[in-house]
Amino acid sequence: MKYFYQIISALVLVGVCNATQAGPISNLEDVTNGGVFFADVSFVNNGVDTVTITADIGSPINAGLTQGDILGLWFDLADFSALSGAASISANSASTTPVISFSENAVSSSLGGNVNINGSGENNWDLGLVVGENGKSGGFNQFIRFDLKIAGLLESQFQDQRVGMRVQSIKGATNFSSGSSKLIGPGGTVVIPEPSLFVILGLGLFGLGLTRRITAKRA
Repeated sequence: MKYFYQIISALVLVGVCNATQAGPISNLEDVTNGGVFFADVSFVNNGVDTVTITADIGSPINAGLTQGDILGLWFDLADFSALSGAASISANSASTTPVISFSENAVSSSLGGNVNINGSGENNWDLGLVVGENGKSGGFNQFIRFDLKIAGLLESQFQDQRVGMRVQSIKGATNFSSGSSKLIGPGGTVVIPEPSLFVILGLGLFGLGLTRRITAKRA
């Protein structure tokens, strides 16, 4: 019985950790073609001064999407004064090495070429990244994940801050035929997932074991 409770406790602990590992997430929507195209951008602490950023436009976010290329990302940061030094990227899944613009309230809505969110009315960003080449070498980036490192950086820097994205070469998304999109997120919120299967299973077995123990004592 002792080992039974140790196993159940371990399952519950793993489940709790699984259920609460989530940082801010921004839900972006097209602002230049009347909506109906979307993206998710999430942020998770990953070691000292490092945040893993994930950007996604694929299904099921955009049902029926067959093609699309994330070209650029823009971010505001909650407390720029808490950061120091340059920004760098590692563990990058994009088809190109990102080009970084990093300056408080001074990053333009245009990072060159088609990498822009001009016309959205959103300017004066803290961080801008060129992450794609409009379907050129390396293919299309519908899903990107990379590690951003800046001295003092935490996922909380992205909490309730603006996020922007430029997507090009869009094809097949339901009710969307423009081919390009400029998306803005109103600010990230902390997501608390539903309890994982381990939590539910662990609590159920714990209750079963406790019931048997009480029944045995009464017998």
